[in-house]
Amino acid sequence: MEESKSLFIVFEGLDGSGKSTQIDLLQARLEAHGMPCLVTAEPTELPTGRIIRDVIEHRLEAHPQAVAAMFAADRIQHLHEPETGILAELSKGNSVISSRYYFSSLAYQADCADIDWIASLNQRAKDLRPADITFFLDLDPEVSLARITTTREQVDLFENLEKLTVVRAAFKRAFKYWGDKREHIHVIDASKEVGEIAEEIWAIVKEVTSSQEHTRRYKEKE
Repeated sequence: MEESKSLFIVFEGLDGSGKSTQIDLLQARLEAHGMPCLVTAEPTELPTGRIIRDVIEHRLEAHPQAVAAMFAADRIQHLHEPETGILAELSKGNSVISSRYYFSSLAYQADCADIDWIASLNQRAKDLRPADITFFLDLDPEVSLARITTTREQVDLFENLEKLTVVRAAFKRAFKYWGDKREHIHVIDASKEVGEIAEEIWAIVKEVTSSQEHTRRYKEKE
């Protein structure tokens, strides 16, 4: 199945780093330039994702390695969902922006299981469809936690200073050791003003869309 010149863009980062704001701004800008765009997120709202949310929000208990496997399963379903999955949307010529993808697994589950095992769980997603651009909104963990606690009544499983510090470092290791140039990984200083960040992101998107490399096609692997 061939795609048109659609984009698959992923935003990674600690909670509170401004992913949702920047995703909304980028979606509006893409659509204003005639590029239909679906915004999605992981964990998904599919049955697989709802189980994960129950664990994260303390409604269900699960072994950390089981959670890592659930994330990988949810990601595969996210790709393959017939009507609104990532591959289906891209094949229609729509761009897709996802809040989180497989680098989140390598960052958030890295302290509870062997990193090579987690990478192997997620290799299928990487083989099927790496992102065209991955933005990591980098924020100091103390600032992240302060933003989280001022906007929510309850924090989730991963939201304490120690965990956020570990996750931030794990993201950077994952980009270094498991990322590749196809994914156009860009680290963005998330402490900047919202508008400044949005302009930096838009400049990168324009550069990638105009590059000769983006004329390639991905074929869905059986």
